[in-house]
Amino acid sequence: MSTQDDNGTARVIPNWESCIDCGACEVACQRTWDLPPESDRIQVVALAHGTDDETNKPMQCYNCRDAPCIDVCPTEALHYSQSDTVRVDAGRCIGCHYCGVGCPFGAPQYPDGEVPEADEENLMGAKSDGLMDKCTTCEPRQEQGLEPACSSECPTDALLFGTPEELSERLEEDDTTQPFDEEAAAIIFGDDADMIVGGD
Repeated sequence: MSTQDDNGTARVIPNWESCIDCGACEVACQRTWDLPPESDRIQVVALAHGTDDETNKPMQCYNCRDAPCIDVCPTEALHYSQSDTVRVDAGRCIGCHYCGVGCPFGAPQYPDGEVPEADEENLMGAKSDGLMDKCTTCEPRQEQGLEPACSSECPTDALLFGTPEELSERLEEDDTTQPFDEEAAAIIFGDDADMIVGGD
């Protein structure tokens, strides 16, 4: 599966109906990138906690086509990489948390533990010490023809990986409720949003 084609960048999205809060995605991410316990590049969160409607949802960066985090970053530390995914320039990040406020999905995080440094050759993180870090969609794995660690090791297919077209086909085949409203889908997928939420 390619990282990008005529229908856009491949992304990981949640299948809400399949998540069982096992934590396999979190463990896979930390093990693959040798991340500290403070790092939550992906995290399973509980929605409607304590009610009959409680459900679990894996959350990570969607590498949005119209990324609010890039728009609000005052130092231009956040930018699109050549593969059209959102990356952090560790030398520019000042840990102001504007991206965390601007992101509607809770993707940015600010671990105190040491994480891999980001530079032009190794776009896999920030400098730690409270600076911004986020999911990288496992680009090195994709370059080897592998899925991101989280989706490849999820035992219940609660994380789906693919281009907008591939994700749309998968959601339809599995008769799965799409996980985004129209506003969120527009931020994440841009002009391809209709593939996910439907439309003409």
